[in-house]
Amino acid sequence: MNRLDQAGKLRQLRDEGITSISPHRPRAIAVTGGKGGVGKSAVAVNLAVTYAGLGARALLVDGDMGMADLNLLLGVAPDRSALDVLHGLPVDEVLVPAHGLHLLPALNGCFQLENMNGDARTRLLDAIDGLAGSFDTLIVDIGAGIGKNQVEMAGAVPTVVVVATPEPLALADAYACIKVLSRKQQVRRAYVLPNRVRNQDEADEVVGRLTSLVNRFLEFTLVPLPAIPFDAAVSDAAAEGEPIVLSRPDSPASRAIRLAARRLDVLSGEQDDPIPGHFFQRSRDRRATGG
Repeated sequence: MNRLDQAGKLRQLRDEGITSISPHRPRAIAVTGGKGGVGKSAVAVNLAVTYAGLGARALLVDGDMGMADLNLLLGVAPDRSALDVLHGLPVDEVLVPAHGLHLLPALNGCFQLENMNGDARTRLLDAIDGLAGSFDTLIVDIGAGIGKNQVEMAGAVPTVVVVATPEPLALADAYACIKVLSRKQQVRRAYVLPNRVRNQDEADEVVGRLTSLVNRFLEFTLVPLPAIPFDAAVSDAAAEGEPIVLSRPDSPASRAIRLAARRLDVLSGEQDDPIPGHFFQRSRDRRATGG
């Protein structure tokens, strides 16, 4: 896509009536789901592109540290990664511009990143937090699983979005992710985003089953977001390295992602906003107080 085409697509995003979004409102969102293969990376990329297209200064972080793939979804080939940040390179020298946002890439096949110790995780989070003066929107794509990296990075972000598909294993892993975030990171609220559903009944089942488990076993609030339908164009866009909200803006998935972005901003409001100048500070305070 050339620059003129991309500019046209970005204007279309702004002109579609998503007026409830304040572009420069501080927001920090972790996109997780427990299980791999539920589409959370595509969701994270397209949410970030949507906010960027509306005028937000968006930073996208590949939180799947050792199995990175956001660069492929964005069609870029970074020369540097979060590993260089840990080795002392200023984080702003690692950022890669793409489709109106900036990406902090991880490194596929990197054992060191995948197995960071607590000190390394803190240094990386602090480096990302230091970018809050240059960006107002942070989207973190959390890696699959409930390891230390995944749980502590998701728990550090004020707004958590859990992507889940209707498959029983995906629902079980989504609940496991919520349970660990609740018990280990004192997260008390998250948004569930049903993905790849074929009808509204499937979307309702995803929300209903997770809500039932959460209400039974946890002190936790689970807030539903509009579902994203199954759309074969998502795979096509990923293979092309073009976010679907830009390459196929009229597709069912693109429309649903834009609706989810708008609803997330409306529902999260000031309750989930990071404090000015920080992406992570409020969640750290929450963990310290147990609130």
